[in-house]
Formats: sequence, C-alpha cells, structure tokens
Amino acid sequence: MGAIISIVLLLGLFVGPLAARVVFDRRADRAAVVAADLRAAIRRRLGGESLVSVYVSSPSFGRPGSVLLSVPAGYGSLIEEVWPVVAERLPADHDLVVRPGSIRPLRAAAPVQRLPRAA
Repeated sequence: MGAIISIVLLLGLFVGPLAARVVFDRRADRAAVVAADLRAAIRRRLGGESLVSVYVSSPSFGRPGSVLLSVPAGYGSLIEEVWPVVAERLPADHDLVVRPGSIRPLRAAAPVQRLPRAA
C-alpha cells in the first residue's frame, strides 16, 4: 500500500506541473490569437499601421481577460475611431480598457557628475 501511495505522489510531482504548463500555454496562445485579430481589425479600419497599442491578457480562474488599447499623448482620436471595431470583435470573457493619450514623454535625466580619479 505504501508503494502505491509513493508512486502516486511521485507521479503527481511530474504530471502536476506539466498539466499546469499546458493550461497556461493554451491561455497564452488564445490571448495571442485575440490580439492578432484585433490588430488586424484596427489596421483595416485605419487603412494601415497606426500608433494604437493592443495588449491582451488571458482570463484566469474567476477573473475575466482584458484588452488594453493605448495611444501616445495627442492621438486620442485614433482610439475614438477604432474602439467600435474592437468592441465588436471582443470575446465575451474579456473586458475592454482604454488609455487615451495618458503617456507623457520622460524628461531627460540630470547630467552625470564625473568623479575624481582614484589613486
């Protein structure tokens, strides 16, 4: 009886992580397919490449997935133009999150002060 229990536990040590990895990979693949479909719809709507960024996270247990659309500051009109197309193609288990132009360019860092040379 003890041998059977130890074999089951040992088998669980190998099969458990492998099964979890398969589940996570399938979720990531589905998120990549959704992202590619949305990017293609955005390209068709705007007639080519644009500054609209699409990030898709996959749903997990008890939490819906999300689709994040963002653009640089000053390009909020692109979001207004493409969000109806994105909302139409959005899977039922995903939320749409929009960040129109909230990213500002960073200021340049202060100049580096040179240190005196060591002996």
